[in-house]
This record gives sequence, C-alpha cells and structure tokens, in this order.
Amino acid sequence: MIEIIEGKPHIRPCRSIPADGNELNDWVASISTLYEPLTTMMPLAGAPMLLPDRPGGEPRIAARLRAEAPWMGAAIDLVADQAAMSLWAGRPWLSLRPMLLVGPPGAGKTHFARRLGELSACGNAVLSLAGVSSNAELAGNPRGFRHQQPCFPACVIQATGKANPVVVIDEVEKACAGLAGDPVATLLGMLERSTASRFFDGCLAAEVDIGHVNWILTANSIARLPAPLLSRLQVVEVPGPAPEHAEIVLATLWRDVARDLGLAPAALPRLEAAAEAQLLRLFRNTRSVRRLRRAIETVVAVSARHAPRAVN
Repeated sequence: MIEIIEGKPHIRPCRSIPADGNELNDWVASISTLYEPLTTMMPLAGAPMLLPDRPGGEPRIAARLRAEAPWMGAAIDLVADQAAMSLWAGRPWLSLRPMLLVGPPGAGKTHFARRLGELSACGNAVLSLAGVSSNAELAGNPRGFRHQQPCFPACVIQATGKANPVVVIDEVEKACAGLAGDPVATLLGMLERSTASRFFDGCLAAEVDIGHVNWILTANSIARLPAPLLSRLQVVEVPGPAPEHAEIVLATLWRDVARDLGLAPAALPRLEAAAEAQLLRLFRNTRSVRRLRRAIETVVAVSARHAPRAVN
C-alpha cells in the first residue's frame, strides 16, 4: 500500500521477517536484523525528473538522456511516454514497463540503463547472466543454505534505499538452465507486477514487494530468448552510436571516468589535442563505447604518471 510521507510516496517492501533463531546470538546476525530496512517505509523516487524540461517539453529525464545518448532515441521515447503517463495518472515516481535493449556489444546499452537509475535518483545495480546456469544469483538462497541471501531485487532495494530502483540484467540471452535452476524462468515471475508485488523470498521467509522495480534487460540478440520472456518485455533495437556522435560519447565517458574516481571532470589531467583526436578517431573507426572507455582510462593513467595530482 502506498503512503504519502512528507509529501512523497512510500511503500513498505516487507511487512515483517520471521525470526530465524539467531536473534540472541552474539556471533551470527539474524536475518531479521540484517534485512530489517526492508520492513521500513521506503520512497518511490524519480518525481522531479518526470516533470517537463520546459513548458510543453518532454520529461527532464528524457531530455537529459537524449542529450547524452541521441542514438538511443527509441528507448528514450518509451521512457518519455511512460514518465508522462505516470504523472497524468497521479503516480509521481519512475515506473517503467520492463524493457529489453538489443544491440551489438559496446553500443552503450548497460551505460544507458545505469544512467536511468542515476538521473532519476532511484539507484541501480547490474547483474550479468553471461554463463549463469543457476537461479541463485537472481532468486537468492533460502534459509538453511550456508550463504543465505534474499533475491537480487530485494538486495538492490535495501542497498539503494529506494523501492523502485533500476535493476539491469545484462546479457540475458547467455543464461542457461542448469541443475540449480533456470534464471530466465525466475525472471518471468519477477517481471509480472501482479506476482512481483507479492514475491515470496525463501531467505526472508516472507513476501516482499518487488513490483515497483524498473527492469532493463540487455542482449546482443533475441534469437535464443524464449517467447514467454519476450512477451513480458518492450523490445528496443539499439543501433549504437554513429561516428557523428563521437564528441558526445567522449564527453560523457570522460565525466563517467572522473565520477568513478571520485573527482570532478576538471580534476582529471588535461586532455591534449593530439590525444583527443586519437580518441575520437578510435571511436569513429570502432563505434565501441567500451573500447573508448578503456582508452580514456589508459590516457588518464599515463597522464597521471607524468603529472601527479596534489592530494591534501
């Protein structure tokens, strides 16, 4: 049930967590203590970024994403439409239908999904299913297992402190069923809001509401994906950035590298004109966001060796 607290919508993901017998144990933390935040009221975030960027304009989050990744136009259009619908329906928080971004490696699919979580202030987390043949990473481990842990969406909700984080499932087409379960089959129930809102978690031994999670899946191809999964997703073809987007991609990745280092972009070593031209040439030749990111990190590392940064 949604409650308004200080003018903002909140939900309680889990009503209560039954005792597991470790409540008085000084050496082993109880599950109810470890995951107690899930039983508190958590905000549904994203309202400010759903508002128009100007009178009659599109939602702020769509405008920001379009400025940073214009080649993602089809996905951004869906985000804009659903943001406007949420406001119209009186649901002022980020609430997207599950989306599958399909495109070549290095097209910026995962980066785009993470930016959705960052710009909306909902938070995000990425789980790669490449080579995964167990559903433990996604469904968690129930009580009685040595490494008991709630399902991945519940862990992300607790880590971000938001009831509607962006959960990114990377390379979903590379998962496969094994003796320990089928991660894709587990996804089916999580993507349906009617079942996800009352998802039974074996570790918590209780129902947890993951129905407000914003799911973004990525894949290089849909050929191996089952029809039941595709029927639950908005499939968006991602062509990747074109050569004319080189300057935008470089500026965005330069900012991201700085952020990951805990610095402002201006604090990075100065990018010489020759190095910038080489980076732009690399991207125009390869059209790979991933390769450009690695090249930027190399340039920064080499520059830092010759121009050490003073640390107070």
